[in-house]
Amino acid sequence: MRKTAAAVLVGVLFAVLTACGSAERADSPAAPAFTATSIRLEGPWYSFDLPQVEGGTEDARTDFNDGLRAELDPYLRAAAENRKVKGYKSEVAHIGRHVLSGVLGIEVDDGYVHPTTFKRTHVTDIDTGKALTLPDLFTDLPKALDRLSAQAEVQIPKTRVGTNPYDKQRIAPAVENFKDWLAMPDGLRVYLGEIASHALGYIDITIPWSELDGVLKPGLRAVVSS
Repeated sequence: MRKTAAAVLVGVLFAVLTACGSAERADSPAAPAFTATSIRLEGPWYSFDLPQVEGGTEDARTDFNDGLRAELDPYLRAAAENRKVKGYKSEVAHIGRHVLSGVLGIEVDDGYVHPTTFKRTHVTDIDTGKALTLPDLFTDLPKALDRLSAQAEVQIPKTRVGTNPYDKQRIAPAVENFKDWLAMPDGLRVYLGEIASHALGYIDITIPWSELDGVLKPGLRAVVSS
């Protein structure tokens, strides 16, 4: 009985300390200012304006800039005379107090009637200078994926998909379906792809942070929503 009580007490103390640490991060002074910029990449079969940041802290700047470049490089390497690559609405989507969020829009023209569009993202934790991935956000990833899947079903009808049918396997609770996301002030923005039709285009949704309370790591909401 005493061992059980002690174990519970240790767990409670750990949760409190974790929450306090995250709260301190959220309340800490902002890092030196970052500014959005871009660099032009051109080759025989590609042209791309790659979003980047200047200023700020070196570790975070390097992680963000290199992270976006790493997402793009496979597409540039695959470019060819019959597979042209260009940018489409790529941007530094958000510079927060504690996070940097960037998205690449990539159009691949294989000579068909319409090019294929891809979206790839990168999020950097400014305080640690390291990438934030989906598993980094949650205490219980399977439970969080269930929540994301359920919220996607709620949010999709609010997009231009409306009442049109869409591929529900694309919002099943799997990391692959939610891996391209951004940390935005109003919520977790997820790029789902052409889940309904090419005509309706690439669909993204924003899941409010309040809908993820209970699955986010303690105190992290104040950080990712900054």
